[in-house]
Amino acid sequence: DGFLDVLADAYRDREALANELVLTFAQADVRTFGGSEWSALTDMRDLGFRFGVEEVADFDYEFTALCAAGFAFVKLDATTLLAGLAAPNGSMPAEEVCRSLSELGLTVVVTNVNDEAIRDKVIAAGVPLGQGTLFGAPLPVGANAFAAAGDAAA
Repeated sequence: DGFLDVLADAYRDREALANELVLTFAQADVRTFGGSEWSALTDMRDLGFRFGVEEVADFDYEFTALCAAGFAFVKLDATTLLAGLAAPNGSMPAEEVCRSLSELGLTVVVTNVNDEAIRDKVIAAGVPLGQGTLFGAPLPVGANAFAAAGDAAA
């Protein structure tokens, strides 16, 4: 409740926040959501917020329901995707995972794209977005950068 109160205050101060922020939740956590969590997500979705599910380890989930709740992104680890995801009827190959999620309107983001060989494989599977050290090493952000960003946002 405290988080939602702070988020609501930030939203009232800056309505564009809903278009600039994507909240992500691990697949394991989404499976434990109860009525209050889904209600909060519905309220946030109605304000324009988008969500992502990350740490996706299998395809044994109703992804259509996630779309209806405002989820727009699915994040998978490159190794997990390329090995194929466990699904109710066996293993689902990477290409089928990407096609199925895309047909639902979900954007696939693959993490740990750390070399060109992995990049080429995920592109061949139909992945539109990737993250990893191949695209640049993580950089430390100084405290002043956060202060400047906070001032600009206010």
